[in-house]
Amino acid sequence: MRSIVDIIDENRAYTNLAPDGEPQLGQRGLYRGTGGTDIPDLNLAMLWILTLSDGATDLIAIAERSMMPWGSIVAAANLLRDGGLLA
Repeated sequence: MRSIVDIIDENRAYTNLAPDGEPQLGQRGLYRGTGGTDIPDLNLAMLWILTLSDGATDLIAIAERSMMPWGSIVAAANLLRDGGLLA
């Protein structure tokens, strides 16, 4: 039950604040090199979120479409939000 409540609580629909061109993740300190994190496919999750964050698509839909783990999607969304790429 706790997992379900956590998913509902963390689910949001974000808007990509840099939709045109390359978001320059490295310059924002968001790009993790090989071995840089224990979160599976964090870089790929960030790209999925940036691509699909149109203000209407929520994180659950992004996780389903990308077939990525929920924890990776939430962690990536938090990093992108804190980095100023999502609102």
